[in-house]
Amino acid sequence: MAAAFAASSGARTLLIERTKDGGRKILISGGGRCNVLPSVAAPERFVTDAPAHLLRAMLRAWPLHQQRAFFERDLGIPLALEVESGKLFPRSNRARDVRDGLVAFARSQGVQMQFDTTVTDVMPSATGFAVATSHGNVQCDRLVLATGGRSVPATGSDGIGLAIADRLGHSMIAAYPALTPLLDDNASHATLAGVSLRVRLRARVGASVTESYGGFLFTHRGYSGPGVLDISHVTERGQRPVIRAQWCEGTAADWNVDLTAPAAAVSSILARRIPARLADHLMAAAGVPGDRRTSNLTRTERLALIDALTAFTLPWSGNEGYQKAEVTGGGVALGDVDSKTLESKRVPGLYLCGEMLDAFGPIGGHNFAWAWATGRAAGLAAGRAIV
Repeated sequence: MAAAFAASSGARTLLIERTKDGGRKILISGGGRCNVLPSVAAPERFVTDAPAHLLRAMLRAWPLHQQRAFFERDLGIPLALEVESGKLFPRSNRARDVRDGLVAFARSQGVQMQFDTTVTDVMPSATGFAVATSHGNVQCDRLVLATGGRSVPATGSDGIGLAIADRLGHSMIAAYPALTPLLDDNASHATLAGVSLRVRLRARVGASVTESYGGFLFTHRGYSGPGVLDISHVTERGQRPVIRAQWCEGTAADWNVDLTAPAAAVSSILARRIPARLADHLMAAAGVPGDRRTSNLTRTERLALIDALTAFTLPWSGNEGYQKAEVTGGGVALGDVDSKTLESKRVPGLYLCGEMLDAFGPIGGHNFAWAWATGRAAGLAAGRAIV
């Protein structure tokens, strides 16, 4: 995106790409369908150490409706709304169409592409930059770093851009894996592998509370699903948070009504709202016999069960790290770049965008929206600066 818009401004543009075809994360996103965009912006759900107004300004530079129009009009990729999730996918459900469409658009704007080339260093010079690569040095007047972070290294992400930005004197927020599954070494949950439902999670560190709501999946190693991924970053930021799960929309008051109803099997009442295997597990965790009926459910048992249903302490031992992380948290502090042009305030002529910057959004296309918006802004500014 950055290269295409730099070239559209009239600049002679070279895109250096480590892999043989580029866009590997596009190809694997959305289970091979590519969740191009969210249908509704959610800047308030982004995570950054910067003041919120900086992030909002960068996202507003290319609003969602304009981004959608670009994909549909300029790239010829009709998008379809998945109503349940609010996500926008290519109507073809082919991630390759998105990647190929972006490559074709960049080429149509005059971008030269150099694949299978690894960048090893960047050296500012009197006339711009010398970019050291596996195929020799490249000299340029302006440089856009759009290398991403360290997530899913199999796609080519090795953190080189972050290392270069750090060496060039930028304020860096320590990088960490985000939107990644959680691990649990508690063997008692192994029997729940495959159970899925929508869950509300709350992670507390001192007085700070982070919440997420969405799909939750028990795996053989721990937990996954959008609700888990959206809260996983809190397990990487120093203190060890307590994560509690509310297993359905039913509140403590709702469950109290259900569990004080006339004689009925407690397990049957639970199974109306949550999967039966999970219901049995929570009853055991709360010390409630599996054959208990509401007529002989003690007050202590009822309160313990309600707590397990609405504020269950989710044991976790870690996360899957960068290997499974959808994005990298941290990066170049937003205050170190111009919020309109994304030019570095430390190194004139250098532009930084996308996952290089200290910001990421929730599951659902928000991180692509961030990539498209910041890539376009950096490309336009860098291209115009040398015309």
